[in-house]
Amino acid sequence: MKKSVVLGLALAVLVAAGGLYASNMAFKLNYTLRATTVGVSLNGTNTLALPFNQQTNLVTAGDLISDIGGTVAVARISRFVPATNATQSYDGVTGTPFALTAAEAYFVQLKPGQTRQYIVVGSHDPSKVVQFNGPGPGSATGQNFYAWPYHSTSNDAGELISELGGTSVISRISRFAPATNSTVSYDGVTGAAFALTPGEGYFVQLKVGVPNVQFIPSHF
Repeated sequence: MKKSVVLGLALAVLVAAGGLYASNMAFKLNYTLRATTVGVSLNGTNTLALPFNQQTNLVTAGDLISDIGGTVAVARISRFVPATNATQSYDGVTGTPFALTAAEAYFVQLKPGQTRQYIVVGSHDPSKVVQFNGPGPGSATGQNFYAWPYHSTSNDAGELISELGGTSVISRISRFAPATNSTVSYDGVTGAAFALTPGEGYFVQLKVGVPNVQFIPSHF
């Protein structure tokens, strides 16, 4: 995915997949969250990457459910828990909503017939240090669920692998395929690197023996 950037009076406007508008201060993305649709979404599960600085009213999973359309539209919001390789979910009714964390992507499952055009608004934090946990106490398999920044200089999975240290560090980058509820992966060697799309979250898996990786994403 290539990005077109126009500069003027300290304002950068970026137009990309899904209708993304960005400046040096804020982002606005028109992102499609799809309910169950034959050939498109098996059960209404989508990934969602929020900007590092979310809207001020988005603090917990409950806030995100309300912002998308409430429990009428959203079945659950889930976060990936690296230490157990499992997910933690909140349905807007039962239990306590978990806190939203910068650079962490989420699963959003919509109820039948509730496809939504979700307007995501926020800003980037250029000083945010992102940590990916290698296999060990912090991550059972070295898997991390990453909210890729919308104006990252890494346009595809291969470039993201390179940015994170290359194939000696990264085992694979994976995207969630809603039509099959499975993942599509790229290891930096075999096959073609898939494009990174604003609004999608990605799994980043570190290799066995690699310690935690900390980095500040490069951006336009």
